[in-house]
Amino acid sequence: MDENKPVTHRDLTPKHLCPAMIMKPLLTHGMDDVVHDGRQWPGDGHYWCAKTCTCVGPDDEHVHPKDCGPLRSCYDGPRPQS
Repeated sequence: MDENKPVTHRDLTPKHLCPAMIMKPLLTHGMDDVVHDGRQWPGDGHYWCAKTCTCVGPDDEHVHPKDCGPLRSCYDGPRPQS
């Protein structure tokens, strides 16, 4: 990432994030808002699954951008090409 370019929530979002994972910037059209506090993950730290409407996914695991990817049994997105 270019050190001179401001970091946004979109920049912090993992490439193969499950589309069922929800966070506030997705709902408020703020994915391109600049992040000023050095955080590692997008959003404000509150994540939930659209399938369960809770912070726990259908596989009974915690919802977080670092976890909601193709390796989860409940992942509902396109599979990365090998």
